Amino acid sequence: MLTTRSAMPQNQSGPARNRVAKGGRLAAALVALAALLPVAAQAKMPADFIGKWSTDPARCEQVNGEVDMLEVLPDGLTFYEIGCEFDEPTAGGKRLRIAAQCYKGGSPMTAGEVELSRSKPDRISVSLHGFFWTAETPEIFQRCHEQ
Repeated sequence: MLTTRSAMPQNQSGPARNRVAKGGRLAAALVALAALLPVAAQAKMPADFIGKWSTDPARCEQVNGEVDMLEVLPDGLTFYEIGCEFDEPTAGGKRLRIAAQCYKGGSPMTAGEVELSRSKPDRISVSLHGFFWTAETPEIFQRCHEQ
């Protein structure tokens, strides 16, 4: 008859063995929870906003003075010298207002709002509100052709 040995030390009493077993189950649950976190982060931004956008969709690259690039990520956005990290969007559909922490160049992160709106499937406008270093005028981008 074959017998198997437990992975737990044989010299531990019943309560100590239970603590080790519970600790193993807790660790497994934490690993499973951590695996779900990236999925939750991606759920912040609607998929139709995510991607690369350009003021000249035929040229999907930053060209200072000619073409501006915008990249919308699940949890933030970047465009020329500006980066933002999003909180949860406050509305759905074609217009989103999102509390954000943004910086420009070497400035510190500042709290404000980012507004994203879609007038057409391939067009997005971005305006930043509450940041001393930028005007609140929307800038319009088109989805890059490479997507």
